[in-house]
Amino acid sequence: MCKKLLIVALSYMLMFGVSLAVAEPMPLTIITEDWPPYNYEEEGVVKGFSVEVVQAIMKELNVNYPIELLPGARGEDMLNRDPHVMNFSLFRTTERENRYKWIGPLSSEAIYFYKKKGNPLTFSTIEDAKGVKSVASRHKGLVFSVLQKERFTNLDTSAYPSSIVKKVVYGRADLGVGEPPLGLIYRLRQANLPIDSLEQTQVKLLEFPLYIACTKDIPDEVIQQWQGALEKIKTSGIYTKIYHKYLGK
Repeated sequence: MCKKLLIVALSYMLMFGVSLAVAEPMPLTIITEDWPPYNYEEEGVVKGFSVEVVQAIMKELNVNYPIELLPGARGEDMLNRDPHVMNFSLFRTTERENRYKWIGPLSSEAIYFYKKKGNPLTFSTIEDAKGVKSVASRHKGLVFSVLQKERFTNLDTSAYPSSIVKKVVYGRADLGVGEPPLGLIYRLRQANLPIDSLEQTQVKLLEFPLYIACTKDIPDEVIQQWQGALEKIKTSGIYTKIYHKYLGK
């Protein structure tokens, strides 16, 4: 009797086109912006620390979405307008907190002042950094805004991150600031300088966590699955391996 009922049920499903296939993963649009070494494009391939972490999450979940690199403003516009969008690596700020759902942190980075390797001077406070002749920094952006807020009057600014590290290495600036550890390694390599040319001081300017920001129409179940996969790759050692790769260890 049960066998006959099963045959009837299957026939009914086939007659009315009911699919027997496993449900497909939710369609998601995964985007990022150019910010090496976290996210960048090289020879048409999207790469970077955060990119590899997101790819590891997808591998853990057995899904595969393309990652598209877009200008930051366009990506933020998509996050505010389009459905089922995930955008990384974003700062989780107070202003953004309730606008999106969040997965992370992908990384918890801090920006310190750095000095030339072998420089015997000790720097422990913001006031110490204000007391040197010159501090190399970017001419605009988040770091520059914080430096202005802290009332630095000894800034030697530039539009090019690689010139900042060169100024410190070649003694044209006493200190530099603007990159987290992964970024500093990347900029030194970009400038064809040894990755140990500079030393991190004790002076921290700011700290920031990086997250995947998600549109609110993505179900909580999906957010929890991605968060769980991120935690799993962190405890398994995969995350640490990726981080050390970009740290040059």
